[in-house]
Amino acid sequence: MLGYLTTRHIVRELKLQKIGFIKTRYMPEFTMYSRERGLMYPFEVYAGKIGSNNAVIVLHNATPSEKERTSYTEYLAKLARDIGAKEVILVGGLDPSLREDVNEKYRWIPIGNTGIKLNAKLLEERHVIGPLALTMMFMNAYGLSGVTILAYTELYRPDPKASAVAVEVISSILGVEINTSSLLEEASLIEAIEAEREKVEKAIEESEKKSRLSYI
Repeated sequence: MLGYLTTRHIVRELKLQKIGFIKTRYMPEFTMYSRERGLMYPFEVYAGKIGSNNAVIVLHNATPSEKERTSYTEYLAKLARDIGAKEVILVGGLDPSLREDVNEKYRWIPIGNTGIKLNAKLLEERHVIGPLALTMMFMNAYGLSGVTILAYTELYRPDPKASAVAVEVISSILGVEINTSSLLEEASLIEAIEAEREKVEKAIEESEKKSRLSYI
């Protein structure tokens, strides 16, 4: 979810152009239409100029079928190699229980012989799992270099605030400012809804306690 929110925000904020999509054997059977972007595909490819960099971004509106995740992530590495990508940037979420300091926002993992250096701790001696792990391994195996940004995120709900952290890190790598105000607004809205939900649950719990006491 974090990677999706981050790449979607960058694509929309910088108005990158959709240049195609990735066809898979077990393509997820859904789409959606919007005037701005036309029909949505599960795995879309966008391109454009970001600062002085030519960038290609794969936006995952869905997760590849488990049957083809290995072949799909290997294809991403081949694609990056074939277009001559100088650096790849991957994004994922990190369990907040691993945070050693309250001010720590993210960790990162280098891929290959990258020239990117980030002002944060590396994630060392910890497992990375799922499609992100496969993508990292194939990028490294195909001789590509880059980084994986792992922002501390809420585990059971969308976390636009964590996505804003990832966007800011990507901004610093690419040397361009990417506005994150809409992500922070989404985060405030989600937090307000969560706070209201907790308040309602607490009120219901107290009401049930009173009801039980009255019955006794």
